[in-house]
Amino acid sequence: MWIATLRRRYTYIMSRAFVDEDAGGQEAGRYTLPDRADPGYDLAAARALLRGADQGDTTGAEAATGYYWGDPALFSQVERLLLEAREDRNDRLEQLAERFLRGPVRPRSGAELDAALNPHRAEEQARARERNLDVLGQRGVRLYGGETDDELADLWTAVDRFESKVEARGGDTLTNAPDSAEPDNPIFVLPERRVREPVAAYVRRILVAAERLTRFERESGTGA
Repeated sequence: MWIATLRRRYTYIMSRAFVDEDAGGQEAGRYTLPDRADPGYDLAAARALLRGADQGDTTGAEAATGYYWGDPALFSQVERLLLEAREDRNDRLEQLAERFLRGPVRPRSGAELDAALNPHRAEEQARARERNLDVLGQRGVRLYGGETDDELADLWTAVDRFESKVEARGGDTLTNAPDSAEPDNPIFVLPERRVREPVAAYVRRILVAAERLTRFERESGTGA
């Protein structure tokens, strides 16, 4: 019981770390890893790669761990993290783990991997898609119906990152919604998707806006 509690607490802290770049912005690129000879190194490396991917720092995580995204050498560790995420209902970590297992190198066929991980994967993917469509719709994100599951996941990750930045600076995501008549500050409003704008381009603009909020805080602090 206490082991499960500790694991849930660690997973929660890890998921918050995904979207909370420390105040100075320097900690986001650091990955605390044990010695390569440590039996727990591969599991720690798998966690670091998932964190790096969510922070948009896959290259940095790969350099720090010595493994690459989708590396089959870490499949067993990522599968373990996937099961933990499902047990703890950590949707963010679950999505990242699933995407890792669909990475560029996959020695097993997709059907074999799906069967091994979850015989009801199709149903769960449909639920995940509906969940992403719902949360994005609530936030006023324009969707055209042709977005893939991965694109919806990327959109939600970017939107969640932007909202975390707004909240960290005292903003209210409801007051500063895209359809708000009088937002607290225009910089707190999620960028609107342009007509037929590709998802990848829109995600980049959201992440740029989130980074602008980081600079906004630093400049405000300097002015004070």
